Amino acid sequence: MKKLILVGSTGVIGKKVSELLSSEYEIVTVNRTSGDYQLDMSDATAVENMFKEIGGFDSLIATSGYGKWGSIDEHSIQDFHDGLKSKLMGQVNLVMIGRKYANTGASFAVSSGILAQHPVVGGLSLGMINAGLEAFVRGAGLELNDMTVNAVSPSFAKETMELMGMDSSTGVPAIEFAKLYKQAIESGKSGQIYHV
Repeated sequence: MKKLILVGSTGVIGKKVSELLSSEYEIVTVNRTSGDYQLDMSDATAVENMFKEIGGFDSLIATSGYGKWGSIDEHSIQDFHDGLKSKLMGQVNLVMIGRKYANTGASFAVSSGILAQHPVVGGLSLGMINAGLEAFVRGAGLELNDMTVNAVSPSFAKETMELMGMDSSTGVPAIEFAKLYKQAIESGKSGQIYHV
């Protein structure tokens, strides 16, 4: 059975990814405070140590990363740095360091988001992070010759909107995003951005 590292297995989307893929993959769960491994993915040394412990793997899916939600007046410069360090560089760390330990033909799928293309009030730093991550994926996709890297760009999951007390009528069920992550690691394509 192929080994899949799932970073962010306890989130709304991560749980659905785990449910969808658990019969086909040996899943190694990674979260900040739970799972098989606990990790702050913004810490490159910690990322390296985790991969050394896990050893060879066939796929990695990341559905985690922090970014500030709030108006431009609610953003400090530090808020931008925090999001870049977590959601952008954290996922870049997983690919850049993980590729040294991955099996030949391994696949990576990271998470950007709809705000890269469709900005909304409150999503300033997240949109910037998502766009940067997509640029990384397109560029890395040209250079990772024996591996693939893609991004899934979720819109709002219906379940997340319900948890936030929002009108969820426009939300997409998280299982639909989980199917995109499966496609992203199994398609054989690289440098792609998957949208619902």
